[in-house]
Amino acid sequence: MAAQYFFCIQCHKKVPTHQKLFDTLYDFSKMAPEECPACGGTRELHTTLDFQLGAGDGDFKVVSALLPDKLESWLGEESEEVTFYPFLVVLQRAGDSKQFCWMPYWHVTGKEARYGQHAVCLDQSQFESLTAQAQQKDIRESVLEPA
Repeated sequence: MAAQYFFCIQCHKKVPTHQKLFDTLYDFSKMAPEECPACGGTRELHTTLDFQLGAGDGDFKVVSALLPDKLESWLGEESEEVTFYPFLVVLQRAGDSKQFCWMPYWHVTGKEARYGQHAVCLDQSQFESLTAQAQQKDIRESVLEPA
């Protein structure tokens, strides 16, 4: 179970978001958190996550939350529209500079967000290695394929 809160870097006040994780990440992907109401300082979004098997459990600062420019939608059961929200969330463990790339996703049907259970969490260097390989493969294939 994830819990998220805003943390003021000036006065160190923690304030729960009182939202579901999907809504918090969606809002964060669109705009920075509001200033701290107590002191006017800068607030960070934090989340506590349990990845199971002891892999990366704990408190994380959300560095960024990104969504693709275009979301995919289709008609699901009972002709209800389903929209796929694949996030790329960059996390940083509190008190550490090491960053992780977490890729949770939701399928939204009507107004209900359903969490994707097999979200991936990779060390940033692993993620960069994979994306570099994918980009290199695209380049090689386009160069080697006849026009």
